[in-house]
Amino acid sequence: MTDNTGNTGLATTPAHTLIEKTFGLEYFTTEPKIIEQTVKPKISKKKKGKAAPDSQEQSALGEKAAAEVASPAEKKTESKEVPVFGQNNAKRLVIAVLREVIAPFIDRSEDPEETISIRVNGREIIEVPARKMKSKEKLAGLRLCRAYGVVDASYEYNAVKTQAEIANPNSVLFGDSVVEQSETAMLPSRVKYSSSYSLRERVKLTTKLTHNALSEQGTMWNREEKKFRQSLFSTEYILPGTLFPSFIVIDDPTPESLVHILMCLRETRYGAQTSITGPNIKNTIVAILGCQNEPPVTSYTITKNHPELQESKDLRADVIKTIIQDLSGTNGKLLSGKPLEDFLVEANKLDGNSMKAIYAKLKQDAVDLCKYAGFEK
Repeated sequence: MTDNTGNTGLATTPAHTLIEKTFGLEYFTTEPKIIEQTVKPKISKKKKGKAAPDSQEQSALGEKAAAEVASPAEKKTESKEVPVFGQNNAKRLVIAVLREVIAPFIDRSEDPEETISIRVNGREIIEVPARKMKSKEKLAGLRLCRAYGVVDASYEYNAVKTQAEIANPNSVLFGDSVVEQSETAMLPSRVKYSSSYSLRERVKLTTKLTHNALSEQGTMWNREEKKFRQSLFSTEYILPGTLFPSFIVIDDPTPESLVHILMCLRETRYGAQTSITGPNIKNTIVAILGCQNEPPVTSYTITKNHPELQESKDLRADVIKTIIQDLSGTNGKLLSGKPLEDFLVEANKLDGNSMKAIYAKLKQDAVDLCKYAGFEK
């Protein structure tokens, strides 16, 4: 383990210290669990002369009787260490995020010209499937892991070939699998996403634009065929200013894993055509809830249970208030308002050496999990 000064042997990281000071460690796993297992002593049975051998039943009864009368001193115990990412404790973190569209955002599925939508309370609202957010944030996490040198250079997104390649923080947190049959391995996601829904109706939040594919001369004239090309197409965009409440759950988190997810939420490019467009969504963390079981509060319930929000004159402030209000009615520890702002300010102050120490710990925890699971040969 490397600390923020480059020394080895430090038990805690800057992430551990920050969260202990601002939020508390009640809903975090911070160290391996030691399990003591009793091992029965081996019984050696001596036989005299040429007596007939005991039957299997007699041998089993004899060994059982000998084990029952064995003194405690003769019984042995073995210690087994379960790594932090292998424990599956009843600890959850719910991160409430308000996603604001800041440039045209394309949210489409099989229909290239239509935004994904559903009907709720007689209104047609926009739905952004969970995978559209998770995939972009998983890629952001991969870039972070590469920046801090904690993922193999051979690793390719959605094309993992060896078990050794998934021994990295991003694969452990977002889930991953090996595609080569000879190297089968799979890690379930510890970070859970639910779909996001608009607060207002689709018709008020979208517009359709018609595009054309011009030639190098800036026209649609085809010189070879001596006629105009038919290259017009339409795309529906979600307008800037649209708000989407969003909820992310981390199962049995470590302090370092929370920092990684916070860094991933700095991603700003979502939806289709991100290869040619710039930032289009700004993420704002509005609450963090530590709990044993996540409450039934989602983007869908916010939209469905609070139809009054669609008429709000200050929608941003009102939806943040509603999210905090709905999460406050559940068991757990809620961080919001000024305490949350102070925590995020401190997290943003983590310097390069601190981040190196955090990612070194994440890497070691990922390696320990893969060894524990029997992946690394």
